[in-house]
Amino acid sequence: MAHISAHPASSAGALAPTDPTFRIVFLFHSNLDLLETTLPRCLEALTDSTKESFEVMLHCDGTSPEVASKLPALLAGWGVDELRVRRRHRFVASGDGSNNGHRQLFALRSPYLIVIEDDVVMYRTDPSFDVLAACRRLFESCPDVPALSKVDDYHQWSWALKDEGAEIEPGVRSVNRLSTHFVAYDVQRFTAVAARLGGFDLDVFIDRDDLSYNWEDLVSHVGTTGGRRIAFPEGWPLKVFHCDRKVVAGSMYHTQDPRLKAQILAELEQQFRAQPASDTRVTA
Repeated sequence: MAHISAHPASSAGALAPTDPTFRIVFLFHSNLDLLETTLPRCLEALTDSTKESFEVMLHCDGTSPEVASKLPALLAGWGVDELRVRRRHRFVASGDGSNNGHRQLFALRSPYLIVIEDDVVMYRTDPSFDVLAACRRLFESCPDVPALSKVDDYHQWSWALKDEGAEIEPGVRSVNRLSTHFVAYDVQRFTAVAARLGGFDLDVFIDRDDLSYNWEDLVSHVGTTGGRRIAFPEGWPLKVFHCDRKVVAGSMYHTQDPRLKAQILAELEQQFRAQPASDTRVTA
């Protein structure tokens, strides 16, 4: 059952009483050990005490039958409303494997979509801050923003994060790119332009050492052309981390090493959940 609360009309028009304002999707492939912590942490950070209505979906793309069979028993405990499992057998997007999952998520009635990849963890540092309400308010007040993203360890990126003009509002940067680790979309604003740019075609993406155009490149393309802006709310009390590291500094690629991901997550848990001594740090 979706989580419902009263809420005024959004940029997508008046909502029927049963339509949640947000759909939150976790995009999952195979690392269930990691997901058992990252999913609950992210949901807590995004939704605890929120006044917004939302539903939660776990979208499994290319997940093995052995792993997928373990998921139904976990959904209620996590607060997940819907499980979707898709094989990478037919009609598979080109480029990086994650493109196939991202492009499947936009057939929905909710005006706002949040997508979180399975090796991302979040911590809200101010319990009174309503992340979903802040997202909605930003989209409503900034009609030129189709997407919002935040990752605290962005200094790893090979394509550097840079400002594009002045702040959108205090604490919210206008930036040149985003990462699909965590993205909030105004669905109508994004999908119309993405479709025009070929974003839902199967053969538009490419992922090679010498040339890369994947889902995050498409979303960055949509968000930085035609007078549009990408919102990067660096000042919000929400810490977002990718539990992985680059193969080497400057590389486009991450290690995908489950042991390293588990180690990074454990360090973040110690910092943000165990209330350690003040000198405890995580090298992000």
